[in-house]
Amino acid sequence: MVIASYAVVMLAMIGAAAYLIFRCDRFVSASTMLISFLLLVYGPAYLLYMLWRIPISAVDKQISQSVHFPEITVALNLSIALMFVAVIAGIELVTRLMPAAVNSTREGLKNWSHQPLARAPSGEMWLLAIAFLMAAFMLWVSYREHHLQILLGYLSVPGDEFAKIVYRQQNGGSRVYLFNLLTGTIAPMIIVWAGLVAWGRRSWILGAVTALLLAATILGKLQTLNKAPIVLFILQLLLVGYLLFRNNLDWRVCLLGVAAAFLIFIPIFMIAIPGMQPSDAFEFFYYRAFDFSNAALMEYWGAIPWRLDHMWGGNLRVLSAIVGWKWQPSYDLVSDTWRSTGAGTHTTAMFIADAWTDFSYYGVGVYALLVGVLCRWIDLTFLKGKTALAIAILAASFLGIYNLMISALPTSLVTGGMGLPVLVAVIRAASLHWTRPRRDGDTSRQAALR
Repeated sequence: MVIASYAVVMLAMIGAAAYLIFRCDRFVSASTMLISFLLLVYGPAYLLYMLWRIPISAVDKQISQSVHFPEITVALNLSIALMFVAVIAGIELVTRLMPAAVNSTREGLKNWSHQPLARAPSGEMWLLAIAFLMAAFMLWVSYREHHLQILLGYLSVPGDEFAKIVYRQQNGGSRVYLFNLLTGTIAPMIIVWAGLVAWGRRSWILGAVTALLLAATILGKLQTLNKAPIVLFILQLLLVGYLLFRNNLDWRVCLLGVAAAFLIFIPIFMIAIPGMQPSDAFEFFYYRAFDFSNAALMEYWGAIPWRLDHMWGGNLRVLSAIVGWKWQPSYDLVSDTWRSTGAGTHTTAMFIADAWTDFSYYGVGVYALLVGVLCRWIDLTFLKGKTALAIAILAASFLGIYNLMISALPTSLVTGGMGLPVLVAVIRAASLHWTRPRRDGDTSRQAALR
């Protein structure tokens, strides 16, 4: 059964790769980024982890020596295979439900590389106001919480990596939720959107405010004292720079993207951990990007249902509140299972981990289907041409899809960036509704009343 499950998951990965190459349009879009990320982190790297690199930690060793390890392996392999199938099914479902949008999106993407950036018709003033208010609030919080001093203190901490970890746990991050939300997801999208509008309209005022917001965002990301936020922001900006000139997705672009991540992460590791050699930084990057993510999955599948029962909605805060259950986050339960209660650590994994925790294979299939639907809807709603909004949405989707690789679907929607395109679409629809010209009948009736 174990060998058969490996055959199934390998076939699913090969099918997803074939779908990406032969069925998807070879452009950067939310759908293609989703499948590419899944194949990158949970494709061959997953098989390498399962067949060769495990165990990489004490928890890994405990799971791999369990009498249930064959059943755990089968369940995890089948869940990964189901995820790939359901994601593709979600993409295909939206494609067939929106044929007109498919044609217009395909034309917009085909002409992308030959078009100049479309001039924003309006919206400069409200973008200016939003960017200024966000920058002022973020800088005020940074000043109140002494973020610059904390950052300088981290760089001057003597000793090994452990000393820096202790300093980061004690001082890193803000206590203000709104600040973290703005810094993590909303501000980067507004920076791209406002910056491109300022460039297209030659507005130095909007450009200056965008630069102020950029400075506040960089400081906010650095003061977390984590390496990933600032690196992901740099990768977002590199993606924006690429999309300003071209929009093609092939093996060269994917290879350049991975190489860029290596070239950015490795120097940051060496700065953050004095004495680390480039080879050690390379190995640490691979561990954090691939082994760590797959090991987190192993912790969930190793715990459920062999040590913990499926929660059937108890992991969902809103559903728990409606039904009257006590909310128990899976990241605490799983961590406590393998470590110790009150250890202060969490175990977070990709979006299907919480789906498995709550609803077993049903949750994996439904969550993956919804993710495929959402990403394809983003493409067909926003990618009609090279506009500032389209590029900003793709940058936000990049971060949101990354967060799907390491966190639950609700978290990715609310704080990870995946919900921003939905929010923008709702606001845009509402603004169009209120600014739509009145019909002749309405105008005549109002004239008669006057």
